[in-house]
Amino acid sequence: MTDLVLDVGALADLLAQTLTSNRRDAVRFHSDRFIPSPVVKVLNHIVRSDGRYVVVASAFAFIELAHKWDEIVQGRFQARQLAAFLADPPDWFVVAAMERALIRFLCDVPSEVVVSSGRLQPIEWTDAIHAATTFSREEARLVTTDLRLRQIPNLTAS
Repeated sequence: MTDLVLDVGALADLLAQTLTSNRRDAVRFHSDRFIPSPVVKVLNHIVRSDGRYVVVASAFAFIELAHKWDEIVQGRFQARQLAAFLADPPDWFVVAAMERALIRFLCDVPSEVVVSSGRLQPIEWTDAIHAATTFSREEARLVTTDLRLRQIPNLTAS
């Protein structure tokens, strides 16, 4: 078992399911657009566990979410619900700060990767933050559908 770090798509799916649940401390996750079935089992285990593992999103993921609100949220929840979530997140959720210590982990993220077609593709700086946040955790895997992020050496992604 590990911590799960969410990219912005997975974060939006998690928030939509959490914010529409009757009890966010007992939410039962299901597969969604950016949350694949294998991740669902881990999410549900984390929510019901002793707190050793958590779900993590960087503070920047929330900024990215706000910037692309209509495209990503698609009316699944309201800004006031997000504000309430951030004011009092569940025990199983951590907002990772954007701190100086993250810089050394950003240095471990390549500027580009080779994708399945054999072509070099750049890693956008926004995605580099998600990867660095994952590297900064003792045991973590990144929940992402981005094929470029999945090609980063030493990054465990789901």
